[in-house]
Amino acid sequence: MLNNKCFLSAFLLMICLVLICAFAHADMPSIQETNVPGQMIAKGSQYFNKGNLEQAIILWEQVLGLLNAEKNTGEYLDTTVWLANAYQLMGYHQRALTVLHKALPVVEKGKDHYRNALLYNCLGDIYLSLGDTEASATYLLRGAEQARMSGNLRAMIMILNNLGNGVAADENYPAAMAFYDEALALIEKSEDHIDLKSKVLLNLVRLGLQMERYQEVAGTLDSVLSQIAEMPDSPSKASDMITLSRLISKIRKTSASSDGHLKYLAYLALDKAKRIAQNTQDYRTLSYAYGYMGQLYEGEKRYSEAVKLTRKAVFLAQQGDFPEILYLWQWQLGRLFKVKDDIENAVKAYSHAISVLNPIRQELFRGFRSREDLFNETVKPVYLGLTELLLRQAEISEDSKVSEAFLIKARDTMEILKTAELEDFFADECLSATQISESALERTPPHTAVLYPVMLPDHLTLLLILPDGMRQVSVPTGSESLEKTVTQYRERLQTRPNNRFFYESQHLYDQVIRPIEAVLADREIDTLIIAPDGVLRLIPFSTLHDGEHFLIEKYAIGTIPAISLTDSKQTVRENSNILIGGLSESRQGFPALPGVTAELRDIQKITGGKMVMENKDYTTENLTLEFKNNEYSMLHIATHGIFGGTPKESFLLTYNDKLTMDRLEQLIALGRFREQKVELLTLSACQTALGNERAAMGLAGVAVKAGVKSAVATLWYVDDEATSLAIREFYRQLKTPGLSKVKAMQNVQKKMIAQQRYQHPLYWGPFLVIGNWM
Repeated sequence: MLNNKCFLSAFLLMICLVLICAFAHADMPSIQETNVPGQMIAKGSQYFNKGNLEQAIILWEQVLGLLNAEKNTGEYLDTTVWLANAYQLMGYHQRALTVLHKALPVVEKGKDHYRNALLYNCLGDIYLSLGDTEASATYLLRGAEQARMSGNLRAMIMILNNLGNGVAADENYPAAMAFYDEALALIEKSEDHIDLKSKVLLNLVRLGLQMERYQEVAGTLDSVLSQIAEMPDSPSKASDMITLSRLISKIRKTSASSDGHLKYLAYLALDKAKRIAQNTQDYRTLSYAYGYMGQLYEGEKRYSEAVKLTRKAVFLAQQGDFPEILYLWQWQLGRLFKVKDDIENAVKAYSHAISVLNPIRQELFRGFRSREDLFNETVKPVYLGLTELLLRQAEISEDSKVSEAFLIKARDTMEILKTAELEDFFADECLSATQISESALERTPPHTAVLYPVMLPDHLTLLLILPDGMRQVSVPTGSESLEKTVTQYRERLQTRPNNRFFYESQHLYDQVIRPIEAVLADREIDTLIIAPDGVLRLIPFSTLHDGEHFLIEKYAIGTIPAISLTDSKQTVRENSNILIGGLSESRQGFPALPGVTAELRDIQKITGGKMVMENKDYTTENLTLEFKNNEYSMLHIATHGIFGGTPKESFLLTYNDKLTMDRLEQLIALGRFREQKVELLTLSACQTALGNERAAMGLAGVAVKAGVKSAVATLWYVDDEATSLAIREFYRQLKTPGLSKVKAMQNVQKKMIAQQRYQHPLYWGPFLVIGNWM
């Protein structure tokens, strides 16, 4: 993959250098000022310049509805690009893509090369924000060609800057530097485009951060600040000052530098942004300036001053109705109150932040991918912060009913977070619509417990839902220490069979299970359902060892992504019909799975299945046709299943294609409104990327995404013989009346442990029952 990226970057650089050379020798006509007709367009620009993006969007959307794209091509394209920029600034990347793609037929017919270049540039930039570097490169190259044909210097500078961003994302730093340097060289040719210089300079600072050249970058910051300061005051300049301040803060944080001069530069940039924003009445930028100033004071432990500045930021965000930044400052207030031990006000501030964030989160972060994981930086900590405060309130409360009420609120907050994480992974806001119940489980069935580990910076909380209520147990192990242990454990479990895994296995048992053993024993628990958090998704809990036995030998174990995303009702298995498919041959660069043929045959015999698709018959088209024409309650797929860090990297291999999670969902949805729905999906040759927490989260959510009650899958690929043995035995066990799916899998795993050849957890450990465990 890296080679492909390097080739793409080199190809981009070569093509653009050719375009630039041709461009440099072209006649350079003067840039024509764009006439912006209509009071609505002008008013929208005024709103935009004052930071009121919502009002600008409303007006520009109306303008697009009024304009005839063929007769008013110039105004139509201008308004489209402005509208897309406004959407992008608010974080609504999908909306921006939609409006730009509507304009593509106009661009492809038109001869206005300058405007075409700007629209292609905007498309390329947004695709880059979404992490699609190939689509980004395609549109930016088209834009570069259009810019060359237009002879417009400004368009070429903007495109070179974005091409630099694209290859930097692919870690081709020399190519990125070449694009930025060429953009700066073109800027020096004309003072008309000096406003673009700051954008390129900021990207060079960001590039230095990516390359970890902290000292070198720090030495350039005075010059960058001075050059931006020399530009005429404008909303763009104020925004650049905010960006520079944020980059300086990252340099201070990443390099562990306590350089007072860097702190001064960060404050100075924010102060300059504040003054410009005050003069232009740009409340959005003013809110950012005050908020980030508050964050600087927070870092200096000057909490009273930080609170005053943050409250100003909150007020401005409320006045301007900017929810996408309002929640940031409410979260900041929550942190400040927490550190001052004002728990009541901290809870209120965190709760306000989440109430603002919940309605906008799905679109704000939908599909957003960049080198910075914004979800884990600016969304997840808000929910975890409130959860921690609620757990603390439950712990100190002397009233058991009040204490349990706080525990329920904490659990419900984690439920929202877990749903949000899956939506973020699958880039699918519809997942929340699949929630089974608004009121999550507060009491479990007899002999069943749900374990909710909550990983916090300085400790681990084990939240238990039991037949008689809820309990919490605090374990003094921080998230950083736990992550190291879990990562080491997963590596040792998945490598060649040896006993080196025992140390981590027993250590994790002592941290995650032993503190709750007595509670489980008192209630005669025999089924343990786990909703893992963070890095704990990487490991099968069944493999934890107490020094004498594996956990699976004590409890039947299931995995759920969230309680509200799990249908815990008993599944009816009578008159079940199974569709069986698989791939034994080597296809599309993947190795053969020779044991699949016998596996499919035996499963058909055990289950009485009538339809088996193998190799050439096992295609997406045939699967679709079969689901259209027949009802199935089970789907068994024996093929390479890959779960990577993104939905694009997650798929099931078919004979002639790759079945993505979206396509699998569409396939199973064909029978969703029939009397017999798909209840169980079995994937017998899955693997998640080693150490990739997002990949494990994707696997944990596969049942929800596919629209089935339960899934059986593996965290890593097991050899043919062990897989076939486990899966065959699982289907045999399922035929036992009244036996739950997790009990069936427990019997399978205990049977394998009893056999010397398969007793190592490498062979039986990765099998998970996901979702409905009954």
